[in-house]
Parts: sequence; structure tokens; C-alpha cells
Amino acid sequence: MTRLIQRILRTHSRPLQIGLQLFARRLSRRMDREFSRAEINWNGHPSCLLLSFDVDFPEDALALPGIVETMRDFSIKSSFACVGRWVEDYPDPHRVVLDGGHELFNHSYSHPELINSPQHFVSSRDDFNPRSWHALELEEKEAEIHRCQETVRAILNYRMEGFRVPHFGNVESGDLYPILEKTGLRYSTSQLAPRSDRFGLPIWKGSVLEIPVTTCPRHPFASFDSWHAFYARDGWHGEDFLELVKERLSGAVRFHGLTNIYLDPKDLNRFDFRGLLDFIGNLGASCWTPTYSDFTGWYRTVIPPRF
Repeated sequence: MTRLIQRILRTHSRPLQIGLQLFARRLSRRMDREFSRAEINWNGHPSCLLLSFDVDFPEDALALPGIVETMRDFSIKSSFACVGRWVEDYPDPHRVVLDGGHELFNHSYSHPELINSPQHFVSSRDDFNPRSWHALELEEKEAEIHRCQETVRAILNYRMEGFRVPHFGNVESGDLYPILEKTGLRYSTSQLAPRSDRFGLPIWKGSVLEIPVTTCPRHPFASFDSWHAFYARDGWHGEDFLELVKERLSGAVRFHGLTNIYLDPKDLNRFDFRGLLDFIGNLGASCWTPTYSDFTGWYRTVIPPRF
């Protein structure tokens, strides 16, 4: 039965995914039970939140100083997925992230298939890479990862430790782990929880820790992010996104869960971001909020990789 559920959850069939939304709560509870059974004590806390931001567009990069300033009032550290060419063009906002005690991680050099979308959002720039990540040859993917890594090292004198695949919900990441190992990266967060090997629990891929991204409790095939909330199909949760995140975090305390979500910096004015930080802060010792790098280092001491 477990294998059947896994095959269903990993499906890329859109008709089947839409049909299974009727069973969203049941599927989400199935994933939550995996955390309950694992009984992981998250560095002395009953739950863990990994909060990250995808700096995909120039507008995302320009929003970074405001985010860091807002977060100064809270003891919450976050991870920012950065695109190499935007680090070249907008180095100072990325430097503010590091000065604020947060981390940057690799999101490719050019973020292929980044497009203006008139029905949703139009960037001030249109000089984007039109190719899809899926269409790149493996050598081209490696070049994207390596160039981003070297760009950040050269401009910010900073060594990133992790990676997220662009448009990861629609691509397979299994061929990338040897590349990440060779590049010296320690973690990846490039799979949706339902399609991961352990329903969302972190898993070692060689020496690289894959940390699956949490999916929406109402739509378990969609990443629990601001794009899903405010843009996908004209926005699934434009009115209740904050409440849904609070519901997820409260539930994670009960079932000893890991919540791994990301937000788009340019869209934080679409909901009460400070209210979210207040809520996370009020969870106190019930929720650990490390960066991906800190989490990976801790996880290695508790559940080391096997070779």
C-alpha cells in the first residue's frame, strides 16, 4: 500500500493530480504521519521551519534589503536562493543578506525559462534565458551550477553550500547529485515532498542531503510558496495564505514535522510578512528555525550519510 501511495504522489499526470486534490487532506495527513513515526527531535525542538527566499527576478534582488531589515527584530535565520547574473548586476542587496547573518545558496547562473508573464507579473527587464532547465544537456546544467558558484565567490567572497533546481517542481533532479558533490555542495532542496523517497523527510543522496520542499496542505502536488498562493490559477490562497502557513506550523509542532517553504521577495507585500514572523517567533522553543547549512550540519551528526 505504501508503494502504491508513493507512486500516486509522484505522478506527473495533470489529470490525475487534479482529481487527487479531492483527497488532499488525506494525502497530506499521510505525509505528516511519516514525521510522527520518525519521532525526530529537531535539535531539541519538536518542529523545524526552514524558511527560504527565491531571488529569481531583479525585483526580488532589489527587495532584499527590506526583508533583512524586517527580520532584524526576530531571531529567525533564512536561506536565499540566488541567481548568479543578478549577483553580478545587484551585488549590494545580496551582500546585505550576508551581513544580516543569513545564507545564500546556488539557484543556477541564469535561471533558465524565466519569463515575463503579463497575466501575473512583468519584470522591468526582459533579457532572460528562454531555454528550459529540462532541455539543457547535463554538461550545460553543470556549467550553470559552477558559474553561479564561482560568480558569488568572486564578487562576494562567499562559498555557497547548497542548490535548488530552477522550476524544480517540473523537473527531475536525480542526475545532479554527482555534480553537486563534485562542486563541493552539501545539500539540495530540489524535490517536492510527495515525490521524495520518504514523503518529505530529508534523505542522503551520496554526500548531498536532499531536503524536500513542503507542499500545500490543500494542494499536495504544489509547492507551498507565494507563487502558488498569489499567481497559480489566479492565486489559490490570495486571501488565506498566512492563516494556512500558521495552520501548517502549528500542526508541525504536534506531529514533529519539518516545514520547508520558500517565498518570492517581490511578493512579500501581498500578505502580512511581519505577522508571519511574529507568529514564528511566538512558537519559541517549539520550532527551530536554522538556515539550510546549519540544518545540514546538524543532520549529519544525527543521521550521517552511508556510503
